[in-house]
Amino acid sequence: MNQAITNQEKIRDIRRRMLSGAISYEEAKAEATPVIDGLNLKAKEIAKKYGVRTGKLNFSQLMRG
Repeated sequence: MNQAITNQEKIRDIRRRMLSGAISYEEAKAEATPVIDGLNLKAKEIAKKYGVRTGKLNFSQLMRG
């Protein structure tokens, strides 16, 4: 659960800096890619465990939040 909170904080910080103009869209996307990849990997593991399809996250979905 601690990793989930850390991921939320990282994404929130990247979104805040992008919206304030401190970093560009491309820079924000590059910073968020490792976090998103980790989230998708964990989602894949959970989906496999329960026998359901994986819903993958992408950068634009997370930045809408």
